[in-house]
Amino acid sequence: MTRILDFDQAGIIAAVVGSLIVAGCLKGIIGVGMPVVALPLLSLFIEVKSAAMLLTMPLIFSNLPQALEGGKTGRCLVQLMPVLLGTIPGVFLGVRILLALDADAARTIAGLVLMGAGGITLFAPELQIRSRLVLPTGIAFGFFGGILGGIAAMAGPLVFIFLLAKGLRGQAFTKAASLYLVVSSGLLAILLTASHEFSWRDVAVSTAAMAPVALGMSVGQRMRDKIAPGTFRMLVLIAVIAAGAELARHGFLG
Repeated sequence: MTRILDFDQAGIIAAVVGSLIVAGCLKGIIGVGMPVVALPLLSLFIEVKSAAMLLTMPLIFSNLPQALEGGKTGRCLVQLMPVLLGTIPGVFLGVRILLALDADAARTIAGLVLMGAGGITLFAPELQIRSRLVLPTGIAFGFFGGILGGIAAMAGPLVFIFLLAKGLRGQAFTKAASLYLVVSSGLLAILLTASHEFSWRDVAVSTAAMAPVALGMSVGQRMRDKIAPGTFRMLVLIAVIAAGAELARHGFLG
């Protein structure tokens, strides 16, 4: 990421900032979905690996207030343990896959992940999990969610389905989902920084990326009452699936 700044490519920097503002606007309107929009936009201008790294700190900071809201954060973290037990090895595996891929393969895989994540979020079935199955199901959803998080900074969609299937709604769901994203994104940032591909300078750039995301969120929050969130969410996810297909096509064709 720092190479972009080193070469002072003003056009790319402006495009990246614009992409982050648009993604922040989406989060401001519907509360979730920032990486699902940000990754395909960013991947038009920078490589997928750099896009994933760039999104780590905004994911942490944008979800932290909701993760801490209402107190009892420790109890919520304990309730998330089944998912986190699966997420930790899943993110490790996802990051190893991401770092091993060349640019075209990374675009193809990221495009497929986008299509899958968008489709899951759009057409997610309403599941109900029996209490005796919470532990194995949580580990499984966390593991595959972690893989998606490691490859494309999208650990959320699968885990959100699990949280809904547990019966979480409203503020309880928002708190658990936000806390999960903070933890999984923090793990992703640590693993990417520990690799030879990124450094603490990249962490600083990712932290600075929170500024355009925050600007977009403030705009989105003002628009929230003027747009039906359900309709907006559906249109955005359809666009994301199409963007994922285009990204995969470009990666496949090289």
